[in-house]
Amino acid sequence: MSAPVSTSVRDTGSDLRDTDGRPAPAVVLDALDTARAGVLAYQSEMEALLQSTQAELQSALGQLQSTQGQLESTQGQLRSTQEQLESTQGQLRSTQGRLRETQQALEGARGELAQAQADSARWQGDCQQQEREKRELAMALARQTDRNRQLHAELLDVYQDLNNENLPELILRLCAKLTGSESGMFVDLSNEHTLAAMRIDDKKPEVRDALYGFTRQALQQEKPLVRNDGDNLPDGLQLVNLAALPVLLKGEPRGVILVANKREGPYTEDDTDLLLSIGRHAGIAMENTRLHAALAEAYLSTIGVLADAIEAKDAYTRGHCESVSDIAVQVARALGWEGEELRQIRYAALLHDVGKIGIPDGILLKPSRLLPEEFQVIQRHSLIGSDLVNRVPALRPIAPLILHHHERYDGLGYPHGLSGDQIPIGARIIGVVDALNAMTTPRPYRDSWSMHEAIDELRRCSGTQFDPMIVERITGVLDLQEEAYAEELDGEEAVLTAS
Repeated sequence: MSAPVSTSVRDTGSDLRDTDGRPAPAVVLDALDTARAGVLAYQSEMEALLQSTQAELQSALGQLQSTQGQLESTQGQLRSTQEQLESTQGQLRSTQGRLRETQQALEGARGELAQAQADSARWQGDCQQQEREKRELAMALARQTDRNRQLHAELLDVYQDLNNENLPELILRLCAKLTGSESGMFVDLSNEHTLAAMRIDDKKPEVRDALYGFTRQALQQEKPLVRNDGDNLPDGLQLVNLAALPVLLKGEPRGVILVANKREGPYTEDDTDLLLSIGRHAGIAMENTRLHAALAEAYLSTIGVLADAIEAKDAYTRGHCESVSDIAVQVARALGWEGEELRQIRYAALLHDVGKIGIPDGILLKPSRLLPEEFQVIQRHSLIGSDLVNRVPALRPIAPLILHHHERYDGLGYPHGLSGDQIPIGARIIGVVDALNAMTTPRPYRDSWSMHEAIDELRRCSGTQFDPMIVERITGVLDLQEEAYAEELDGEEAVLTAS
């Protein structure tokens, strides 16, 4: 905005005066025009300034209104913020309440955790205790399993050795071994006879009477009798403890087993249970032995009848079968055979010529050498013998040995021309022993050979007619027999010389 123009007549008075000092009209008019123009210009400027000021004022008013609107909006936001703040404070107070509850719950949880840790420690202790008990139980079970396995194996030996004449001794050793006992006895109380004894001197009357007293007491009560206190045992027995049990079969007494001197602690319930189990099996085993012996006697009677029939048919074979059987069994023993294998080789050797019953007497008893066609008839005796024993169920296992005892190692024998290991080993043994006995036995058409000549012939035919291994075994058996015979003769000569 420009400054206002200020003009007065006084300012120009010196110019409007004439020479006489009086104002001049034209000058005054000019001055008035000039002043009017200045006033108009000033007025115009003032109007412009007023308009500008009004515009600025309106703008300021607009801005003020806008500011007032913003202020109102800000106040609204402030009120909203205050409300949010109040809400937040409420939430904060609620959160603080929940926090206090959480802290209380946390403290409770800490207490529960401490209790849980204590419970866990106790549980772990219980688990460790259970684990220890489990291991101990597993070890005890393993020991019991081993003991049961050992008992099973020992009992199998008892059942498999039914022909053992010392079965009571075998049973007594089994009881002593499984209970850790040092001594014992097996008594038949029907006649107070000792069937087996181990480290007990029952020949002294006082010892025998005392031990028989324990066995009678066990039999009467039909359950094990245990004495673990050595002070309650009779003097002079040198016993620290003992256990006696009855051996029953179907409720009937079969005897009493007494074991004594268990050094590793007293006799326990496990020991008595074990002894009772052995006692039951012992009764069955002894009964089986009796039945087996009766059956074996029946077999032997059958075999004896057949052997007598052979000898009745051919007087020259008298004693031949028994001799072949004895040597065949010795050879089989040298090969490590036992049990049923020995019985089969014995029976087969006794009956190897039973088929000669079916050979005509004219050929069988011919005093001179046989013709080829006659020899073919003789060869049938192995087939006939095999067929005969095959009809007896108990003798059926030995039929192949009788059938093939004339086969040759090189395959040139009869009846089927088998060779080598195709021939049953029992038949190979009987073949060699049969040839040896035939050579050392006189015949109507020739004299007998000496044992040395017969052995030389076996060795010459080893690998062709005879199995080399069997020849080696039989010569070893015969050498031992010769040495024993020589020692016996030397002993007899020494006795004669001394007398």
